[in-house]
Amino acid sequence: MKVFVLDPDWRFAQQARDYLEARAHLVVHHSSADKAQAKVEHWQPDLVIVAAELCADGLLSGLHGGSHRPAVLLTGWMERYDRVWRMWQEGGDELLMKPVFSTDDLHQGIVVALENASTGTRMRPVAASA
Repeated sequence: MKVFVLDPDWRFAQQARDYLEARAHLVVHHSSADKAQAKVEHWQPDLVIVAAELCADGLLSGLHGGSHRPAVLLTGWMERYDRVWRMWQEGGDELLMKPVFSTDDLHQGIVVALENASTGTRMRPVAASA
């Protein structure tokens, strides 16, 4: 799988890259949105992971290009939920709160985004209570 990570947080990007590359996925990371759309159009990733703070209106739609590709949205601040909500409406498939401390959380977020994109639903399954 080809994964494009758009996030200025180098720690998260390195954690995601290490995790995904150890599982034979190809990863490209950009820390700014300036040339991200051109890179995505050229490279055609299977999944994008995008930080909310980099998304201006329309960026996520642009990253999708002509067809929808699964997108994991990242946010560390819910007081700007309006921006995250706009991103979700543009085509987000899963939302992860930062900081993401566990690779299990990243893995689950990717799986849910892929499932939601393929089925056309955007709901997290209800976890069983312990």
